[in-house]
Amino acid sequence: MFTMDPILSGEIERGIDEVLAYSSIFNHHMEIEDILRNLRVKSSRKDLIEAIEYSSHLSIEDGVLLSKKYPKNSKHNQSKKLAIKSLEETKEVLSILNSCQQITGLAITGSVAAGVNAEDGDVDVLIITKPGWVWRTRALAIYLSHKHPNGSLLCPNMVMSEESLEFEESVYSAREMMQMIPIKDVDGITELYANNKWAQDMLPNAIQKQPLALTPIRDYPWWWKVMKTPIIGSIIESWEASRRIKELNSSTKSEESIYTKSICRGHENAHKTRIEAEYRNVIEAIS
Repeated sequence: MFTMDPILSGEIERGIDEVLAYSSIFNHHMEIEDILRNLRVKSSRKDLIEAIEYSSHLSIEDGVLLSKKYPKNSKHNQSKKLAIKSLEETKEVLSILNSCQQITGLAITGSVAAGVNAEDGDVDVLIITKPGWVWRTRALAIYLSHKHPNGSLLCPNMVMSEESLEFEESVYSAREMMQMIPIKDVDGITELYANNKWAQDMLPNAIQKQPLALTPIRDYPWWWKVMKTPIIGSIIESWEASRRIKELNSSTKSEESIYTKSICRGHENAHKTRIEAEYRNVIEAIS
């Protein structure tokens, strides 16, 4: 029996339609908890399910929410299996980064954090470092991605200092942030959320995901010991930052990419800009 206020039900249903319009950009199906996390309307799980049951175009099938407005992705289960496989293959190299004392925050982002991946997809990672360690840490992550037997899928596309954790306010950034899977949080991830409280306001039902427990593995290249020495390490950080910032800024074609001493955000494919443009189109289509 339907007991919810029809006005609230309609508001939640419109919110669900907005979430599904967004997920349709990625051809991705969501489970109830995913919908709730991405919903921009305050709702309980019970009210969400009741609004779905009352709707004429929404249904739950095989644990995911479907809409008559969008085609079913027959490869969704395959995408979920690929995400699990990709993450499993990357766990060892993530465990090495997890043991790094200069890293105060480590999290899986992007499609794998959302629970799906493509055949040629990688594992996007956010790394938060102590001040003055961004470029040395990036060098370590890049080395591991190229040289470690199980590192090829690792994509450290965001390496940020604790000093620079503010993101520009947007639906895209809020959803990316609230779907992250934390691995390590020595105040780094905590500070990220504290510096971006607007994301919680934008997604009122979202809570931080449970961390992925990985046992730290100390398996570093020989030169990492040199990188950690106080004087020589600081000189190397300054040198690496100067040359990489100059090199990357001169070659970038994306306005999203940020290369400074405290931020290395290598969004060279302008993913956020493209998704937000598509998002505006799908929102206009359902308005």
